[in-house]
Amino acid sequence: MNNSHKIRAITIGINTPTNKSQDLEKSLKLFIKERDELMQKSNIQLRTSRITFSPLNLNHPIDSASIQSMANWVTKISNTLGIRWFCMPFNFVDNDFEPSMVNPIANLIKKFPNSFVNLIIADNKKININSVNSSAQLIKNISTNTNNGFDNFRIGVSSNCKPYTPFFPFSYHHDQDGFSLALEVLNLFYNVLEDNQNIKSNKLRAKLVDALSAELSFMQEIGIELEKSTGLKFYGVDSSLAPFPDGSDSVARLMETLGLDSLGSSGTLFFTSFVTNIINSAFEQSQALKVGFNGVMYSVLEDDYLALAIKNKKLSIDSLMLYSTVCGCGIDMVPVPGNIFLEEISSLIIDTAALSIALQKPLGTRILPIPGKNANELTDFNYDFLVDTRVMEIKNQAINLDNLSSKVANLGKQ
Repeated sequence: MNNSHKIRAITIGINTPTNKSQDLEKSLKLFIKERDELMQKSNIQLRTSRITFSPLNLNHPIDSASIQSMANWVTKISNTLGIRWFCMPFNFVDNDFEPSMVNPIANLIKKFPNSFVNLIIADNKKININSVNSSAQLIKNISTNTNNGFDNFRIGVSSNCKPYTPFFPFSYHHDQDGFSLALEVLNLFYNVLEDNQNIKSNKLRAKLVDALSAELSFMQEIGIELEKSTGLKFYGVDSSLAPFPDGSDSVARLMETLGLDSLGSSGTLFFTSFVTNIINSAFEQSQALKVGFNGVMYSVLEDDYLALAIKNKKLSIDSLMLYSTVCGCGIDMVPVPGNIFLEEISSLIIDTAALSIALQKPLGTRILPIPGKNANELTDFNYDFLVDTRVMEIKNQAINLDNLSSKVANLGKQ
């Protein structure tokens, strides 16, 4: 049993700097120094550190030159401090994602391999139709950057996601500079299950809630201590069950350990809801600060057992959409045929957005058209965060969003 604590990411949120000040750089250097000392002292395994910004297009005009300048600056800082990734968010709910911006953002992804982009297209019961279409065009364009379609790993289209979410790419910042924690707690769940193999579900649930609550309280203390030593505000914790393709950190395997024959069988929705409720109850019990998704993440290309279920044709995109009603992040890391129509990409995005607005929960869309691959052919990645699986089937049927009379779809009273 591994008793060490695990953090997937410490995500530093910065109000988009216009002057790229030296004071900010000094603040980040201090944060990294204090972080390293605290991680070692507290026996915490930290997988990555990241930087996210407030939406780049809200407070000042944005163009290709300003995007490039910002990316150059944060790349330099990241390389100096050992920060693996940075995210550039754009709020396209009230501001249209103009077609003229597609190429500058595509160039950002192509030129800066440590960059992520968060396209915010829905919030507060509104979906920007023009921005949905431009997001689909961007995804399609980026899919041809590489032979295996890898670069869309770094593009997310988000709906109802709130600031301070530490998981990429659905991350953006607001207000005072600060940080949040994305945890890795699958090992905690497995340890509790291993120690309590013969107890009924209500007692098992209580033990899982207690164990996760204790971990949240511990991480809350870590966040507060880091805030005191660095001056950066601690915004909270995301305790989503996030997989990692190392053979052990699998959400799909957890569901099967709980009692499913296989992920995708009847009962998957129940166990997904069961585990999500445990996460929420642990936050209530611990009173830890809560940010992000805090749900079950069915990220297809990041979960060995989920990828195997896809290979065995146990799940469809429709079933993943169904599970999004009670789980974490939406349609995430889904490989689709390279010849997918723009209209179908748009339709997947707008369906996910509609679901997020109807349920008032954060959801995102991250799909990867694979060049030259058809449905049921295997992907071919070689990356530490990804695992290979079958390209998922699509319907080649969609709605034509151009037929909608308004650029903004309102799904409720404002």
